[in-house]
Amino acid sequence: MRIFLILALMLGISHLNAQEDTLSVRFLYGSKPKPAFRKKQKPWFGGMLGGHVGLRYNDTSFLSFFYEGKVHIFQNKKRPNGKYAFQSDREFNKIMDENVDSVKTLVIKIPITRRQRAKYDSICERFVKETPYDYAFFGFRCGSSTYHVLSEIGVLEKESKSRIWRKVFYPKILRRRLIREARQKGWRQIRHEGTRERIWERD
Repeated sequence: MRIFLILALMLGISHLNAQEDTLSVRFLYGSKPKPAFRKKQKPWFGGMLGGHVGLRYNDTSFLSFFYEGKVHIFQNKKRPNGKYAFQSDREFNKIMDENVDSVKTLVIKIPITRRQRAKYDSICERFVKETPYDYAFFGFRCGSSTYHVLSEIGVLEKESKSRIWRKVFYPKILRRRLIREARQKGWRQIRHEGTRERIWERD
């Protein structure tokens, strides 16, 4: 009887660790208006090293980390302005531009296990309820916050929070890292080219 219980437990663990889900990471590229379109196109926060990144939560929304009000230079624990929220595809892209279809994007689809998915869902709900850090120029922003979540579920290696925001200072750093891993591991990449009225950052 004991052997059957051990086998059942092993099968249960194996089932939890089986790759049965996919996590989408969406990047919006940084850019600046082309000289000929400066009157039509507006500057974006961060310019060529700006952009945005977030993680798909479910079929209809993304987990997005952003700020409300003014950007803090350093983290302000007493008056944090950072916020995690669930956003639709349109709301997520709209962070950069009202014309959401004009934004250059990259989606990387990462296979995850049922155990990772359960942990991810738990983190999302917890972070939306209570944001764990402020949004600051010298602190956590969208790139470092996305790395943090991915490391918590075991997709990327864990680092201290202070090291994460120094290591991933803007989204392009994380994007290049995940593009390399996607090529090595065969993860799917979906690209959407942005408007020709802007100069887009490259990978």
